[in-house]
Amino acid sequence: MRGHSRTSFPSGCHFLRLKSRTVKDNTVHRTVGSLAVNHVPAFVNLTTLNTFQLATNGGNRYPPLEFAPGNVFIIEKPIRGSTRVKSGGGMSNSSLLRRTSANSSISRQELHYLKCRDERNVEILVPMSHPGEFVEVLPSQFNSANGDSTKLSMPTEDIISAQKFPLLARYVYGGSRPRLTSFSGLLTMLDSFEETSIVGCVIDGASFTLLEIPQSSPLLFQIALNSHDLFSLPVVRHALRVCETNGSTFARDLKFKFKFAQRILHTGHRHASDDPPSATNSARMGVTQTYLYL
Repeated sequence: MRGHSRTSFPSGCHFLRLKSRTVKDNTVHRTVGSLAVNHVPAFVNLTTLNTFQLATNGGNRYPPLEFAPGNVFIIEKPIRGSTRVKSGGGMSNSSLLRRTSANSSISRQELHYLKCRDERNVEILVPMSHPGEFVEVLPSQFNSANGDSTKLSMPTEDIISAQKFPLLARYVYGGSRPRLTSFSGLLTMLDSFEETSIVGCVIDGASFTLLEIPQSSPLLFQIALNSHDLFSLPVVRHALRVCETNGSTFARDLKFKFKFAQRILHTGHRHASDDPPSATNSARMGVTQTYLYL
């Protein structure tokens, strides 16, 4: 089964472009207050975030919410709040958080929060002093050029045409959600290229694993010549049905990648042992790379 596959991005998916490439980047914000000071429109948490949910009925109860790394938050505005302090220094159990009131005679400790919305459009409050690692979400370049900065996500086609790599991104929606265990949505996009490949099925009798091999691969394979005799075997017929059923979905989905590099000698000079990250640079340096996708 042959077809064109864009190996770095699944087709039809939308991603958020993040300003920081790694958690060691100096653009990573270390407190929630830093996000407010720098007027960040949206952010992704790289560490656990503890927040309070705003009551939908206007009550004074603020249940705590904990978010695992990889969640997206839209920032609305900073607000001031207060918490009751008992005579012994503890917080009141009846109301953990209340807005400040000019007419109130109750002694309270003033606190500062950042009002945000999560991906489910739930309004939350995050303490300004909350430590952690937070990455700014960049708005869509195409909407910003038209004066509209409300759009944050970009389709893969626009990212490929406008963005330099590597890039830290967050999967939002579209296509088929990557089938990865405990997937936080965060991805590092290293490169983008198109190639013609062959999708095949590994036959081992117990399970059937699809793999994708580029036609430009320098690897050598043993090919059975008695193909007509093989087609009559039940295991081969099952493998062909797997390719016909799942081949199109597999070709556009995220895959596990295995890279093989074959170095070419030029006048006795051998290149450095580390592989260049870009397919274009690899060709210039005399390195032929082959990728197998499972």
